[in-house]
Amino acid sequence: FLIDEIKISEKLKNNFNKDILISKGFEKAFVKLMGMLIQSKDLKKTKSIRINEIKSMIETFSIKEEKFINKTYSLNLGVSFNKKKIFTYLNKKNIFPAQIVEKKFLFIPIIINQSNTDLLVFSNNPIYKNWKNENKKKYLIEYILPTEDLEDLNLIKDNYFELENYDFEEIIKKYFLENSIIALFFKDKNQIKVLSKINIKEKKVIKSNSFENVDLNSSKNLEDLIDGLKIIYEDFWKENNLINTSIKLRLLIQVN
Repeated sequence: FLIDEIKISEKLKNNFNKDILISKGFEKAFVKLMGMLIQSKDLKKTKSIRINEIKSMIETFSIKEEKFINKTYSLNLGVSFNKKKIFTYLNKKNIFPAQIVEKKFLFIPIIINQSNTDLLVFSNNPIYKNWKNENKKKYLIEYILPTEDLEDLNLIKDNYFELENYDFEEIIKKYFLENSIIALFFKDKNQIKVLSKINIKEKKVIKSNSFENVDLNSSKNLEDLIDGLKIIYEDFWKENNLINTSIKLRLLIQVN
């Protein structure tokens, strides 16, 4: 497992120690790897790990860049972890890892205001506008948002009373993606219920989640809502790509 672009920095003081800073980079790389490899419910099981245990699972590391600017020392690390040792560690913690599979998903968020039967789909939809804002976390899912299309908008409005059952196939097929998420946000005062219609190839799953005290005009509330949903979708994707490392299989090889 190669974890790249680990950036760390520290002010240069009398007690500055480069090795300690590199160790902090190892910890940061391990946290990043766990975020890509395991579901969010299992992350707490890996938080108490000691630095020596992390180091024992590292094969190699490289300093890609180092800088001294304004009395601050900065490093850019690449850290390579031994896959077998990582799997052994997770197995001891009773954690099933997932394959690290990055995939593109078409994502269509639709806000349904239940108080006035209004629909927010594209430019006037704060979730659509902010969904792809840069964040610090590394996600396996890359989201493709639909372009603003008047024909699609009218199609969605025409099916307003059947959106929960509508398959959105006419819109989805335009983007030539085998995976998609249609998220219906039912807004009622400060409560939001999200019905997510997830399509992975031929598999169709519906997930329902509720979020309390959400003000879509608050940038903090909006950021928390988006981050929470992305974690839910990441966990679902990892669940579909789990590896059971505890199963032992016999391999018979016949050589002529």
